[in-house]
Amino acid sequence: MTDFRKGWTMQQMLQRSTLLRRAVGAAAAAVLAVAAPAPAQEAPPPGSFVGAVLLSDNAEAASAFYAELFGWDLERAKDGGYAVRHNGRIIAGISPLQNAKEDIEESFWLVGVAVDDIARSLEAAAKGNGRVYEQAERVGDHGHFAVIADRQKAPLMLVEAGREPLGGITGPGSWVWAELWTSDVEDAATFYAEVLGVDNHQLDRGGRSYRVIGPAGEPRAGMVAIPDELETVEPGWAPYVAVADLAAALDEVKRLGGEVVFNAAEHPAQGAVALIRDPSGAVLFLYQIGSHQEANR
Repeated sequence: MTDFRKGWTMQQMLQRSTLLRRAVGAAAAAVLAVAAPAPAQEAPPPGSFVGAVLLSDNAEAASAFYAELFGWDLERAKDGGYAVRHNGRIIAGISPLQNAKEDIEESFWLVGVAVDDIARSLEAAAKGNGRVYEQAERVGDHGHFAVIADRQKAPLMLVEAGREPLGGITGPGSWVWAELWTSDVEDAATFYAEVLGVDNHQLDRGGRSYRVIGPAGEPRAGMVAIPDELETVEPGWAPYVAVADLAAALDEVKRLGGEVVFNAAEHPAQGAVALIRDPSGAVLFLYQIGSHQEANR
């Protein structure tokens, strides 16, 4: 696998708890404040990847990039960022880094995962020696949001769905998967079993073991060990976006001013996968839908 230490800039944010506390709650509130009510839908099962917030040092450039690349629709938010819609539903937010010091410049995607009872999840995180960065905050009818970190300091946004849950769409341009890159898969699996209230088990990926969250037959997120050769990479969650044609999407990434960090078919998901960096420095994965049914769900 190509060394992507230089590209994994979102992980450099993990220990900057002050910025997370200040930015994430404001970002979620700002981007959802512009959202018109959507038809009510069934709450997503615990452990489901429901959306993400991009904290960006160049929200203008990032928003233009993703609008072109994925066909996302953007609505201006009060903080200068954007609410992101796809096929009529809010799926993400893009918010500028606020009041960042000189050494806090990197953009990153903060993954959001569904929980049934956010108060119980926060209590479990604290009891499990995790970190609660942001206590639960209600954002309109979209539910309650909070931010934690696990014992390896990987941050995660918890979402207890409200009357109008986020996401819930499929196809190109939609979120398709979330994956934890960690220094201790077994410990992380134990932690999230308690915090998210979900099972976890191993899948065989061509002779390689791949840990997934969710009941058997219903994988909702993955976990992989950070390779030894990438020892400088810090633990963190990474989002995946579905594309119909990965090669064409990567051409677009470069045309739009982004960068292809690596393009690898040997990824545990056993599909056509690539890691890209947007013009503001944030990274995320592209996954070619249809290349592996289990990963695409």
